[in-house]
Amino acid sequence: MTSAARPARGWEAQARTVVAAWALVVTASGLAFASLGCGDGESADAGGAAPVPASQTRRAVASGTELPPPKERRYVSRNGSDANPGSMQRPWKTVQKGLDSVQPGQTLLIRAGTYRENLVLTRGGTRRKPITVRSAPGARVVLAPGTTDRDNMPLQVGTGSAFVRFDQLIVEGANGPGTANVYVWGSAHDIELTRCEVRRSARQGFFSESTTRSILISRCYFHDNGGAGPKNLDHGVYMEGARHVIANCIITGTRNGFGIQLYPASDHVLITNNTIVNNRSGVVVGGEGERTTTQAFLVNNIVAFNLVYGVTTYWGDGSLGSHNVARNNLVFGNGERDVDDAAGGMVFVGNLVRNPRFVSAARRDYHLRAGSPAIDRATARYSPDLDFEGRRRRKSRPPDLGALEGMR
Repeated sequence: MTSAARPARGWEAQARTVVAAWALVVTASGLAFASLGCGDGESADAGGAAPVPASQTRRAVASGTELPPPKERRYVSRNGSDANPGSMQRPWKTVQKGLDSVQPGQTLLIRAGTYRENLVLTRGGTRRKPITVRSAPGARVVLAPGTTDRDNMPLQVGTGSAFVRFDQLIVEGANGPGTANVYVWGSAHDIELTRCEVRRSARQGFFSESTTRSILISRCYFHDNGGAGPKNLDHGVYMEGARHVIANCIITGTRNGFGIQLYPASDHVLITNNTIVNNRSGVVVGGEGERTTTQAFLVNNIVAFNLVYGVTTYWGDGSLGSHNVARNNLVFGNGERDVDDAAGGMVFVGNLVRNPRFVSAARRDYHLRAGSPAIDRATARYSPDLDFEGRRRRKSRPPDLGALEGMR
């Protein structure tokens, strides 16, 4: 067993403090979706933002999977009409009409097809009555830009949006010099993106602004995003803001940047049980000037075979992050460095440098072969109950690193 980096004694104490802070809220409870954050004007505690509960990663993967009673369902179909009431028999035609009309506690079911609209959502549900937007059972739904003009984004979620879940959608093809497939902005909070495929954006796959909070991205497949921007500036997931979770995702094919970038203003972001492979680089945590990243926690991830870096930090104009920890990840085969700790600002402790033994990285089959060093290696308290494919992670022994449980 080989550690990727050994911190100095002072950093070891800091690492223990951060990990303990996350552990304190492992037993936090509440509604599966609502446990994301505080919403509805409530505060996490008297001291401000609290760490994202580790329990959230276990709860989140099961949320949004059951349909509500028929009276709480609304429908969109390519054969519908926006003059209809949105019922099963008389669905709306456009997803935008659905987003403008669906009420708290309702589920918007989108029937099969490609919907070319620049969607913007600026309304939401409540903690106890979230809004769900998802594909109808068995349907393949693609959200794509409505035009080819400047900065067309398939899905924007902005100020006024809260307690909204997007489930089982394909979001693709954002175009323009400053674009993203999914763009979350303003004061949007308690937003969930689960079981989605996000692909082939000209720039970012996902982007959230620093004013957002409590975003959960789970069991999503990000691939082949970026490539149109300046060198090293396009990312699979570009995340700013507070109390976010990225869990159980596969992120690959980011040609011009990092699979995940936390920069320049993030706080309390949990990145756990992801497989981040075959990008230009894996994960960067950074800041710029007075804006910086604090209390990021990377755990149980596989970061391998990226062209340049596995996990690195970047601090511009005197910025230096604090209380950022990368613990118990597997890093391997990254071109220049598996772990780049030269810039400081992050503690690296207990990370494993070993070949993950994928079935076939070349074919993007990231299942773990029998005997993989990633098997039975994860820290259970930060592992979701289900893996990327919905298979239950074993609890009789430690679960596996990465997004997919391995073969035994």
